[in-house]
Amino acid sequence: MKLLLSISFLIPSLIFFSQANLEKIKELELEAVTLLHEARKFNTLPEQHEKNQAFEEKIRELMEYNETFTHDFDTLAKLISTIKSPDGAFRIFNWNMEYGDFKEHKYYCLMMKKDPKSGEFVIIELFDHSADFFEDVEFKALTDKKWYGCLYYSIIPIQKGFKTQYTLLGWDGNNMLSNKKIIETMKFNKKDELKFGEAMFKSEEDKTKRRVIFEYTEEATMSVKYQKTKKIEMIVYDHLSSIVPGAEDISHGPWSGPDGSYDGYVLENGKWIRLKDVDARTDKKFKTKYNAPKENR
Repeated sequence: MKLLLSISFLIPSLIFFSQANLEKIKELELEAVTLLHEARKFNTLPEQHEKNQAFEEKIRELMEYNETFTHDFDTLAKLISTIKSPDGAFRIFNWNMEYGDFKEHKYYCLMMKKDPKSGEFVIIELFDHSADFFEDVEFKALTDKKWYGCLYYSIIPIQKGFKTQYTLLGWDGNNMLSNKKIIETMKFNKKDELKFGEAMFKSEEDKTKRRVIFEYTEEATMSVKYQKTKKIEMIVYDHLSSIVPGAEDISHGPWSGPDGSYDGYVLENGKWIRLKDVDARTDKKFKTKYNAPKENR
């Protein structure tokens, strides 16, 4: 009888605290949105850094609440990426800042993940070092401490035995001349450490890549999307060609853009195998292209 009475008093208390937490989360979300708007409107680097740091601290404050992991951030999600992995393993809060006259982008990411031992949520910060990589970045193994920064918009879990690896699709505003699309790979190792760059992308022309990076003119929009059916899993993307007359050999960089054809990667035995001339034009899933957030254009 005493146990039943205790439970009857406990349930209303839990509901009350949960509602209180949700109200606090909504309050913090509005504060975070205000800070991000302020950070993106300032012209001087010191002002931008100061406001961006305040925004990051507000996101960390949000992540102190367990409810943040499943909460729908209707307003914040219009300004940054707040996506959760489909298997419920982690959630990211991922944003960018545009700096200087050349509109160079720097990326920030906080990952919310449940610790397998304690069951408590932990925060993993990713540090953008993309400006340090000038060549061969598609073949480099990276970590959360040395991350190729971008804005992720899709997470694809891939089961390999008893382990799960992830393929992530991302966008990079790069600079005033070009944008980039990134296909990244990610996993947690035996020590639950974050690792980027599993060698998974195979093609006839190149050795196996750890990530795929497309660079194209700022004037264009490139589609890179994931498709899954009962028989096949694919990443389909716009094929890039030169936009400069007489320079047909240029297929990468500020002077290239989509030419109306599609290539792709098909998942086979845990590897992404490149396919040329994929016909995706009649598939409705590929008609809506991913665009950069308006404030980053």
